[in-house]
Amino acid sequence: MKTLIVLLLLVGLISTSQAQQITELEEAKVNFAPNAVKISSNLENHTFIVKESFAGEFIKNPIAFMKENFDIKTFITSIDNDVYDEYLVTFKSSKGYLEASYDDDGTLLKTNQRFKDIVLPLKVRRALYKNHTGWTMVQNKYLASGNGDRIDKEVYKIKIENGNKKQHIRIDPRDIGNSEVASN
Repeated sequence: MKTLIVLLLLVGLISTSQAQQITELEEAKVNFAPNAVKISSNLENHTFIVKESFAGEFIKNPIAFMKENFDIKTFITSIDNDVYDEYLVTFKSSKGYLEASYDDDGTLLKTNQRFKDIVLPLKVRRALYKNHTGWTMVQNKYLASGNGDRIDKEVYKIKIENGNKKQHIRIDPRDIGNSEVASN
């Protein structure tokens, strides 16, 4: 019995002495750059690849996102070119883009948006479901344009299927509730 206890103590000492080795690790560097963008440019237009903090942040309101994360005055001074009367700046994401046209003073003149396969707003989804129950949305596109930061024209182009039947629908969100959804 004594030998069994001594043997167990010996095994316990050996196993704990091997488990307490110190391993020194090298310093790890972690970088976080939420506002990092990839910029490409030719003489007349400049493209920024948008890095979103969370999915859908840019698509939710592209003009507000642009205003919060882009300073046109700093951009114009960094280009340092007096030849241009107008600057075309494009903000791209994986789902689409926003084109913004600025004058040489930095005033937003017009915008053009085009996105594909996005989550539809609630009132557009409800109108689509109400008028096309049993159909499945296959793809969608969102197109919008306007002057300044105001959207003057917007439309959702939606492709739906029901078995072998296919249909293309155009929905203007400003017309929902006023009339029926247009389809062809």
